[in-house]
Amino acid sequence: MVKKLVIIMYLCLTAIVTKTEAAVTTDDSLVIRRIMTYKQSVDGEADGVHTNIYVRYMFKTVKRNFTLMAIPSMYAISKGKRVYAGETFSNISIRNNTVADAVRLLDVGTIPHHRNTMKTMLKYLTPNLYDVTMLDNRILSPFNRHNASLYRYKTTMLTAGRAEVVFKPRRYNTQLISGSAIADAETGRIMKVKFYGEYDMIRFNVTAEMGKEGVYSLLPKTCDINSQFYFVGNRINATYHAVYDLPSAPPDSLRGSHDMAMMDSVRPEPLPQEFAQEYSRYLMERETRSKDTLNVSTGTWTKAMWDILGDHVINRTRGNFGNRSQGSFRISPILNPLYLGYSKRKGVVYKLKLNGSYLFSPNHELSAAFKAGYSFKQRQLYFSVPVRFTLNKKYNVYLEAELGNGNRITNSNIVEQVKHEKLDSIKWDEMNLEYFKDFYYTFKGNVDISEKWSLQPGMVFHRRTAVDRTGFDLASRPVSYYSFAPSLQVQFRPYGMSGPVITSDYERGIHLGKADMQYERLEFDFSWKKQFYSLRSLSLRAGSGFYTSKSKKAYFLDYVNFREQNIPGGWDDDWTGEFQLLNSNWYNASEYYVRTNVTYESPLMLFSRIPYAGRLMEMERIYVSTLFVEHLTPYVEYGYGFTNRFFSMGIFAATRNLKFDGFGCRFSFELFRDW
Repeated sequence: MVKKLVIIMYLCLTAIVTKTEAAVTTDDSLVIRRIMTYKQSVDGEADGVHTNIYVRYMFKTVKRNFTLMAIPSMYAISKGKRVYAGETFSNISIRNNTVADAVRLLDVGTIPHHRNTMKTMLKYLTPNLYDVTMLDNRILSPFNRHNASLYRYKTTMLTAGRAEVVFKPRRYNTQLISGSAIADAETGRIMKVKFYGEYDMIRFNVTAEMGKEGVYSLLPKTCDINSQFYFVGNRINATYHAVYDLPSAPPDSLRGSHDMAMMDSVRPEPLPQEFAQEYSRYLMERETRSKDTLNVSTGTWTKAMWDILGDHVINRTRGNFGNRSQGSFRISPILNPLYLGYSKRKGVVYKLKLNGSYLFSPNHELSAAFKAGYSFKQRQLYFSVPVRFTLNKKYNVYLEAELGNGNRITNSNIVEQVKHEKLDSIKWDEMNLEYFKDFYYTFKGNVDISEKWSLQPGMVFHRRTAVDRTGFDLASRPVSYYSFAPSLQVQFRPYGMSGPVITSDYERGIHLGKADMQYERLEFDFSWKKQFYSLRSLSLRAGSGFYTSKSKKAYFLDYVNFREQNIPGGWDDDWTGEFQLLNSNWYNASEYYVRTNVTYESPLMLFSRIPYAGRLMEMERIYVSTLFVEHLTPYVEYGYGFTNRFFSMGIFAATRNLKFDGFGCRFSFELFRDW
């Protein structure tokens, strides 16, 4: 009995001592506040910091099927071996506490042609713990005070003045994470952090040890990632290990080198056995292939050709050119079903984008783009080709030329003139006389006089050609109509670049060559996107336009700020400021317009509260748009939209003159938009 009492007393005493050591001697909320204000206590920002980083990675394919080839950057590992490994050594620069630029000096590994795979995971290697978002405008950080209401915290004091903070979201959502952090209880500096979550078809588990002093304490010293990628039966496990702030680096002249011996000399720690074995197998296979080059069959060359072709046709293509990589280009997939969109008016639309630029000097740059979309419902190809030459980046001085084809436009005035011809035997109503194809060319220059004022003089040329030529030919009337107009845009930003923008546009048609349409148009526009914390924002737009004069014989009502977007984009192209259900003829039917558009966006709003489905919601929007034109007083659209890892969708309803006018939806694939 005495022995039992002694044991019980010993256990109680041990529990008391243990609790004393781990007791919360500092108020829980005080530790959290110190963590959330730590960044402000650091002198300077992690801005302009250059550091060397070593990254080691391995991909293990658990399951795969043919759909893996269609995923950007995954074509290289969609067939062949199931395990790939590699290492990189890069110099990175930090601006605004994020990686702004990375120069890869060394790149070795077993992936064919040294392709970059799952590049989106590289953002997870540099978590920005103290800002509102941790990973490139995604993942709401639990260590920022503006997100505190989204998380639950539990703080436990440890030895040596350290505290452990365990956090989890109040609602499970793809923008929120769970995990724990070890922090200095006195300063709030995070020493080590572990967090896990799921975003964009990737489940990730990140462990990072942070730097110790100054701005480097805002950046990781080491970072490890274990992740799983899931998509339509494909499953790939990927691991990463990164080491920052390395003193030794290969010469910059070896940029993009694949020298294994050089990597051995700069590797900061011994190579794990699993990597060494994978390298040995790869080198043996490469040696075997090189011995068999004399017996290469036609089938082998055909297979290699199809690999190269498939890689460029199905996936994005990007690269650099020039002796110092001054030039760059990017081509969206040519044959990829993920680049489809849908709207009520245009039906299914397939999109294609090409971009390129060349930097002549820090102040002089040439950029060009090709944007195209094919509407299967309208059976029409839309395109635009803008080319810009920047002369001075400080004052935003540039010259820009653009050619393309606009939306099909109507002109009832010309049609009525054709119908009043004396050819009474012709059934005009059975002909498609109202629509004209539009080909345009614009040239403009821009200069920012100050942070508040910009001037943009220019000129615009239009050639509008009848879609159905038959009636015009029978009536001996012109099939094509031309216009040429000088233009001037004045932009005023009362609070600088980050505030609202007030724009006025003036255009006057003059007689020049075949162009004989004389008109005068004036438009005003106000737009402001107010960014709140935790990824919330409010977009406001209001505008008006009117014609002060127009030709009596032939004219087209065509506004700059009130027109249908002929190549619909995805969520990032911003649906704010558009009318989704408005018949396209109304854009060119009134001598004036007055419009307003209001959009509120938030990651945690309506559907995010629904269990299971809410976990996948990334962003949600509410739309209210009004329009006053002739015979529409008013036209109002109400809408709700959301985006997730798979697609973005908007549902809209409209009223016309206070009566219900229908509803519709807009849809766009969002798969792998950040890949």
